[in-house]
Amino acid sequence: MIRGLFTLVLLLVLGGAGLAYLMSQQQPEAASGLRPVRTSVKDAVTFDEKIASVEVAIETAKRTSTAQRVSLLFTDAELTSRAALAADQLTGGIVATDPQIHVRAGSVLLTAGVSFQGFPLNLAVVAIPVAVDGRTSIGIQEIQTGGLPLPDLIKKELDAQIAKILDPATLGIPLDVTRIEAREGSLLVELVANP
Repeated sequence: MIRGLFTLVLLLVLGGAGLAYLMSQQQPEAASGLRPVRTSVKDAVTFDEKIASVEVAIETAKRTSTAQRVSLLFTDAELTSRAALAADQLTGGIVATDPQIHVRAGSVLLTAGVSFQGFPLNLAVVAIPVAVDGRTSIGIQEIQTGGLPLPDLIKKELDAQIAKILDPATLGIPLDVTRIEAREGSLLVELVANP
């Protein structure tokens, strides 16, 4: 009887773990039907060159004491290629694989495989970028994890961390973000580099 009870408990634990694993491997609904974005070193370099143009504008603004306007248009391929290189350099508890960035009209969709303490999960984050009072704000509209729900507390924490990371003032960069527009396949960012 004890052997049978132990076997039943073991089967329930293994079955539950297997079910959780299968649910974690499901594609999030937001990612269904998306075509993969091809990554390339060339697109990552193009992204870096655009960022370098902002640095030049900052230096020019300082040197001339005149604000410099900068307009940047990033493609899905540039964003994804840079994200893929950045993900390769991440260390810590969360490991991201195959990040994909799809810009849609009005929102940005980030998908990736993530592994947290060895547990793999497919993740999709739908974010809405806006510029408010010269600052970047990225509101997380939705986080999907395939078949497993993500608690609101984690969503709020991610939202706060992303906003903190992307705020030029937090980074000590003398920029005012005047416009961010998510278009189908590209992200437009307009900035003013202040003296």
